[in-house]
Amino acid sequence: MRARTGQVAMNILLADDDKIVLETVGRFLSARGHGLQKASGGTEALRRMAKEIPDLVISDIGMPGMDGVKLLRAVRERFPGLPVVLMTGRATVETAVAALRNGAFDYLKKPIDLEELQACLARMEGRRR
Repeated sequence: MRARTGQVAMNILLADDDKIVLETVGRFLSARGHGLQKASGGTEALRRMAKEIPDLVISDIGMPGMDGVKLLRAVRERFPGLPVVLMTGRATVETAVAALRNGAFDYLKKPIDLEELQACLARMEGRRR
C-alpha cells in the first residue's frame, strides 16, 4: 500500500488519552494511507504491540498510568529498533531533551501541526529506506 504522498504507508500505533487527538491525528494518518491502531494509554499500547508490532509509535507524554516517557522506555526494552515519536501540550526544553535522551525519534508540540507531523513521517520514511 502506498500513501498519497508517494511514500510507503506505515502501520502506526497512536497512543493518547485525548479522544479528539486520537480522532484528528488518526484521520490525518489514515487519509495518507497509513494503517492505524489506537490506544488510550501506554498500557493499552504495549498490549497492542504484543499482538502486532507497528512500524512507528506516536504517543502523548501526559497520559495517566503509563505516560509516554515510560512507554518509550518499555518500547526501547522490548522492541529496541522501533521508532517512537512523543508529543505533548506542555512542551519545554527539558521534556524535549528527556524524550530524545530516552531514544525518541522525534518530539512534537500539541496542538499538533499537521505539516510538522507530515515532515516527521517523511523523515521516518527516509530512515526506513
